[in-house]
Amino acid sequence: MSARADPGTTGVLLMGYGSPNGSGDLPAYLADVLHGATPSPEMVAEYVRRYDRIGGSPQNRILASLRTKLERRLARDGPGPRVFLGVKHGHPALRDVIPDAARQGLRHLVAVPLSPYASTWISEPYRQGVADGVRASPAPIEVDVRLGWHLDPAWIGYWKRAIRAELGTDPAPDRAVILSAHSLPQRMRDAGDPYPEILRETSSAIARAAGLDRWSFSYQSPGNATEPWLGPDITDVMLDWRSRGARDPVIASFGFVFDHLEVLYDLDVVVREFADRHGIGYHRVPMPNDSDAVVEALTSRIRNGSA
Repeated sequence: MSARADPGTTGVLLMGYGSPNGSGDLPAYLADVLHGATPSPEMVAEYVRRYDRIGGSPQNRILASLRTKLERRLARDGPGPRVFLGVKHGHPALRDVIPDAARQGLRHLVAVPLSPYASTWISEPYRQGVADGVRASPAPIEVDVRLGWHLDPAWIGYWKRAIRAELGTDPAPDRAVILSAHSLPQRMRDAGDPYPEILRETSSAIARAAGLDRWSFSYQSPGNATEPWLGPDITDVMLDWRSRGARDPVIASFGFVFDHLEVLYDLDVVVREFADRHGIGYHRVPMPNDSDAVVEALTSRIRNGSA
């Protein structure tokens, strides 16, 4: 977004994954995730159990807060653009938000995903949602999708501070840091998705910034077991560190921006239970959520060129 952009006709679109607001939303939400296929009763029941276990997902509340904070940040130095929120799954859907923006007189949107990682796996569904929304718009509207803010100083700086706060000034010898991100089916990596390289670049930048010498990169939250997913899995990495005397690791789930099912259940329930069974400590640093660091990283991406 240029300094000369007209806030009356140019807006910002934050793009999130989306989440059910409650158990009653799960059948429709899962059907959307499954591209229209009807989820089995067993699948719905399992996800109801998971969401009940974590007390429901805070994702939609966090996204709404981020939208408000970003809009205020962009208006700090004068009239700023309107900021819209659209999600891949659930409500408000990208395919509906873009036509709504056009009806309000917007002719340009700068769209930024709420994932810093410019992976094909992550970005293509956003691009598809944008394309669907543009086609459905009652008036012409251009959407400039801007990806790749994984090395933004505010983003790296958040993880540096969070990790150092957990480790303290003089970390004990039985501590190590495990940086984790969502796994990816091996077939997508084989097809050329740059996701693994982007994650390793980011994890190395975080480790350098935080001054870490005992750390590992890992994957978490693999999907169905009918195909291979990228590793090493976080549980294998925890066992490896235990074998080297680090029985009290610190986990930083840098692959995500905010608390949701993959953090609050996959880590805080499943991985914590694994750690308990194997005599390993469990400590996870807080997620960035709607922090100033995320707002600043998004502001920089919006104002500094297209991808």
